[in-house]
Amino acid sequence: MRIHIIACRIFARELSWLAAQSSHQVDITWVGRGLHNTPEDLRRRLSDEVDNLYAQLESGELEYRPDYIVLGYGLCSNGVVGVRCRDIPIVVPRTDDCIALFMGSQERYFKEFSESGGAFWLNCGWLERSLNLFDTEDLQRRRWLEYAEKFGEENADYLLEVESSWMSNYSTLGYIHSSVYDAPADLERARQEAQTRGWKLRELHDDLRLLRMMTDGTWNDREFLILKPGEVIAPDYTGLKLRAVTEEGGC
Repeated sequence: MRIHIIACRIFARELSWLAAQSSHQVDITWVGRGLHNTPEDLRRRLSDEVDNLYAQLESGELEYRPDYIVLGYGLCSNGVVGVRCRDIPIVVPRTDDCIALFMGSQERYFKEFSESGGAFWLNCGWLERSLNLFDTEDLQRRRWLEYAEKFGEENADYLLEVESSWMSNYSTLGYIHSSVYDAPADLERARQEAQTRGWKLRELHDDLRLLRMMTDGTWNDREFLILKPGEVIAPDYTGLKLRAVTEEGGC
């Protein structure tokens, strides 16, 4: 089987390690971190990357046609919603976001969320690829200018205030240890970030189960949406996170 994964770059160490062990041919296209903050940009980027695969097939740059395209994303603030399947099935994990993927299941994600009272989660992938874990004044200013241009200055103030309020909801910083890479410097950075904000540090170990299913092609309908040709990704509110709809909008 030939599997082409389009994934956030924070999975680089884990997915590369798993792909090297897979009995299937696994190719990976990496996408930059942080697009889940702008779901429309993420949706557009993922659709562009799918289209780019087809362009490579048509030009001959990509010589072998993938049997499956796998998205290394969860629902991610609805960022995967609207991605369309052409004629190569698309597989997407039924999780809220990348944290559930690192934890191995949506169930464990809920359990940890409950036990921690809500936590801001980090791991070496996030820390290696994040110059700023939290918005700087410059980034906030640029976002305000963007909002002001689109919605007016008063609305820009309100939107930025709402966006910034999430910080007050956290009292714990969670750090997920990687089973493929020991990163004491990243753990220390997480510890310092927690101390700076007066948060508790909660440590746990990852579970590569879902990521391994992606590289081994052992996905199932309960934990993965398998999109058939002509279907589009839509949100699901029954607990499955994702569902398929036809391009005409039917189920």
